Amino acid sequence: MNRRCCVREGRWLAVVALVTAIAGAGCAESEAEAEAEADRAAVRAEMGVIYGSLYTLLPLSVDDQAFRSPAEREKIREALASLAKGAEHVADHVAGDDRRVHYLANALSRETREAMLRFDQERYEGAQFLVRRFTDFCVACHTRVPSAADSPLAAGFVSADTLGRLPTAQRATVQVATRRFDDALATYEKLFASKAVAPAEMLAPLMEYLRVCLRVKNDVERPRNTLMGFATRPDLWSNLRGDVEDWIAALYRAAETPSDPPSVARARALLDEAQRVMRYPTDRRGLVQQLLASGELHRYLEGRAGKSGPDIAEAYYLLGLIETRTKLDYIVSEGEFYLETAIRLAPGDPVGQAAFDLLEEETVIGWTGSSGSHMPEDVRAHLDELRALVEAAALVEAAAPSNTSDAR
Repeated sequence: MNRRCCVREGRWLAVVALVTAIAGAGCAESEAEAEAEADRAAVRAEMGVIYGSLYTLLPLSVDDQAFRSPAEREKIREALASLAKGAEHVADHVAGDDRRVHYLANALSRETREAMLRFDQERYEGAQFLVRRFTDFCVACHTRVPSAADSPLAAGFVSADTLGRLPTAQRATVQVATRRFDDALATYEKLFASKAVAPAEMLAPLMEYLRVCLRVKNDVERPRNTLMGFATRPDLWSNLRGDVEDWIAALYRAAETPSDPPSVARARALLDEAQRVMRYPTDRRGLVQQLLASGELHRYLEGRAGKSGPDIAEAYYLLGLIETRTKLDYIVSEGEFYLETAIRLAPGDPVGQAAFDLLEEETVIGWTGSSGSHMPEDVRAHLDELRALVEAAALVEAAAPSNTSDAR
């Protein structure tokens, strides 16, 4: 699959994050929240339409015969059309200081009709694939910050019969996507204990399992015990065994760390620790430290929407950096959003320059294939806009000392 398809699918999947971000929002409890509540109210009706569409589409997506059935065609077409329309309305109406939601809204408004186009052209496999990939972005959103309990929306979203038809790993992903975290962890643990599944097929599930344990459940003991059992498997190759042993050691250290308020400094220290154990940029041995650092940064940013400052810009940059290091194939990544946010918050700061350098490299490499670069004009123009912002800010910074000297 090429980069263009992955990006389209990622933007299409963004609708799920918006369902969670807005439909799950509570009522304002103070005057300070009144303006944000007004913004949420403007799109709440559209969120209801979007949620209803997802409720219809997801179960059908796991039934090949039903998805292609003429009897279901009108229902699927109507759900896709409603979803596309709702996405456009959200993109038009969302406001306020939540830059992440605004980013997702703009992304989904450009791409939601792609899945409907495939369905209309009877490219059922492609349309069905997109619907199934909703869960990827759900997971990305739901595993950002701790959650004390499962969402009440989870009940009945996907029936037990539907879940039972899915492979074990995909079943766990859907459970995470619908915020059934305890069920998901139990499903993952069942997968890891299975002798019928090769360890090579468990790399992505292992990473997602650790995301849920560390960022959602804030639990280091459960994954440590699970990994200790997994490490006894005789069919692990040496590199994976080394990864697991390093993860276990990192979890022991994390259990001994005092529970202090989240900070960028502590996240930075965790990333430094990860760097010390990583032998090459994509090495998995620093995964636990990176996930702990990302959880630290998400908790730090929570409640700071709309604020700025060097620490906030660095937090977004570090989140983008972590995403580039821990992303999986075809899994939706918000790394581009984090890096762009860091650039816009501090274009003249070294953090902003570092964020742009990483974003530029990820973008260029992502759109380059065996036959050369295929970067769309709008993507290139967006990158040029950010480059100009950084360069202009750098000129201002460079001119500042001489201007001060002249004034004296």
